[in-house]
Amino acid sequence: MSRTPTQDGNLTDNVSFNMPKRWLRAKETAEYLGVSIPHLGRLRELKKGPPYRKFGTVVLYDVRELDAFVETLPHFETKGGGL
Repeated sequence: MSRTPTQDGNLTDNVSFNMPKRWLRAKETAEYLGVSIPHLGRLRELKKGPPYRKFGTVVLYDVRELDAFVETLPHFETKGGGL
């Protein structure tokens, strides 16, 4: 922890937390899910994508809900020896 001067000259504690981000914007969400931004937009329009919230014009996704959404997708197994 370090002390940083504020605009008024007082010192304040500069504390940084390495907490994972909970809310992602559309671009970050597309990267997180491995899909394109337009595909994510189409899923929103069709109401077939992960849950989201709007804060003004900003679309936000909760990482916990993204993970839960992916868990609901069909699970496919391949048959055979693989590699």
